Amino acid sequence: MMKQLLTIIILFFYLLSYSQEEIITLYNSKRKVTKDPLKAKFYQRLTKEKDSLWFIRMYRRNNQLASYWYSKTKDSKKRLGKKVSFGLNDSISGVTLYNNKGEKHGKFSTWFDNRNKSYEGRFINGKKEGLWRNYFYSGEIASRGFFKNDSLIIEKFYDKNGNERVLKGDCCRKKPEFTGGIKKYKKIVYQFVNKMKWKIKGTITVDYTISVSGDLTNIRIYDTLPGDLNQEIITFFKQIKGWKPAFNNGREIPIQHSFKLIFK
Repeated sequence: MMKQLLTIIILFFYLLSYSQEEIITLYNSKRKVTKDPLKAKFYQRLTKEKDSLWFIRMYRRNNQLASYWYSKTKDSKKRLGKKVSFGLNDSISGVTLYNNKGEKHGKFSTWFDNRNKSYEGRFINGKKEGLWRNYFYSGEIASRGFFKNDSLIIEKFYDKNGNERVLKGDCCRKKPEFTGGIKKYKKIVYQFVNKMKWKIKGTITVDYTISVSGDLTNIRIYDTLPGDLNQEIITFFKQIKGWKPAFNNGREIPIQHSFKLIFK
């Protein structure tokens, strides 16, 4: 764990060395600003460009680019042009366009990690207008909604065969759930932790995606660990069963999650 600490601190001061040309800001897992490099999950690089524009890039802690955009202001409140976001597999996960006032304006699109379209529509001066579509992870249309001045006028849902269906209650947004409850999930994980033979102290954060099938995928550990320990943890999380996927706008969706392993 000492090696992990030194690696993060070295990275932190490496980034600060660019402070004369750039502004570096660290963010925790909730996208809140932090000055503690050990709590940083993202970092932002802010560079002054010509024509009084600021070029902003957001990176994950492993230096993987998460998104980039331009802004007329240093605080990013007046975004301009195109914002591009990237998924864990480095493919584009979202494109948003902004007008001169910093409002969302133009076509909006997002993609799943399998590169199928997830959501698309159009903004006019910051408000949803016209036809918006949601897609299943497998590519079929899941719903169509028509907006006027940012208000939903009508929405229809479909099954994967294209048949219209009626959805009620929690059709629109539901977090992933573990069979038996989150306490059962934590118990399973810490039974594993307590049986581990590694003599370490501290916290290891495991990031993963709860897929539409309920399996855990894209399992990553950004902390610096011995290779065998890293693989042991990843292998354990891969075999966990019991998750029910998140639900949004009439379809199951993959969602990123994280879990902290605490070693005493």
